[in-house]
Amino acid sequence: MAGIPAGRTSSVKALEKTFILQTEFRPSPRPVIVTSVSLDGRNVHKVERSYSDPYDTEEGFNAAEATIRAQHNGLAKKIMANGADFIRQTRAIRISREDRLGIIPGVSYVANVDEKLATENPPAIYIQSMLIIAIGDAISQASRSGSFKVGAIISDQGKYIVDREENTGFLISLKSDADIGKVIQEVQEG
Repeated sequence: MAGIPAGRTSSVKALEKTFILQTEFRPSPRPVIVTSVSLDGRNVHKVERSYSDPYDTEEGFNAAEATIRAQHNGLAKKIMANGADFIRQTRAIRISREDRLGIIPGVSYVANVDEKLATENPPAIYIQSMLIIAIGDAISQASRSGSFKVGAIISDQGKYIVDREENTGFLISLKSDADIGKVIQEVQEG
């Protein structure tokens, strides 16, 4: 059986607030099930669990979808049962830039470029990302247009976005069907 197990989206009301839950299966770079929770248009909570069972047979595929439903419904029940506690908790949670980027629709993977470059023999895509940031900085300084924030890479290997917040660079790998313009817009808003 080919394909990716179906995700789920729902809304949950708790204490006059509406939480939006979105659960999806991400097959690469390693299979994970991710549930993101939004409140008032902001991503406030994320649950990410590894999924190691095979899903290439009908039985495995159905089991993966059942796990997605269980994770999604379990978090929805937690919000409904403990709305006040959950709202208090979410206000205290700071979500990293990498996590915020990772839940944008169309994004398949986010990597901290500096961390990847610190490894022995880093893949060329991370070296190229730093070069793009350096070129963006040079253009920004020469034109006084402000500091470099976002750049796009479209190659035979895929579509990528280079993002920088303060002094940290991120390489965002996009799903093949992602609209790069929409993702860039969300990256800039996020």
